[in-house]
Amino acid sequence: MPQNKFAIARYSVIDELLKKNTYVKTSTIAETCKRNLGYEVSQRTIQLDLNSMKNDTFLGFFAPIEYCSKRKAFFYKDSDYQFGYQQLNLSELDLLENVCNLASRHLKADQRAVLGDLLFKIKKRYIAK
Repeated sequence: MPQNKFAIARYSVIDELLKKNTYVKTSTIAETCKRNLGYEVSQRTIQLDLNSMKNDTFLGFFAPIEYCSKRKAFFYKDSDYQFGYQQLNLSELDLLENVCNLASRHLKADQRAVLGDLLFKIKKRYIAK
């Protein structure tokens, strides 16, 4: 099976390592991927993953990953960076709920039900965290 099918899993490993450690070498990332994911990954693949996390407009992660030539390791320039797609804060979640309530007044019953289910799933995801 092609290794690129596991890119998102590798991205998660990379993110965890960059959050826990100030500086991380590609060899450490490769070893952690082997241990956590159960397959070997080349350091070149890790370098490509880091570049994709940082620059790939299709993925849209735009991770603030930088390289320190002195330490020969990677780090997050912004320690508050959240990997993945944009998360909602509580005020945005409240605003979304208000917009859904206003919009539901102009929808048919089945459409209101779908919107309500969607809002419930979104809130459940955020409240569970």
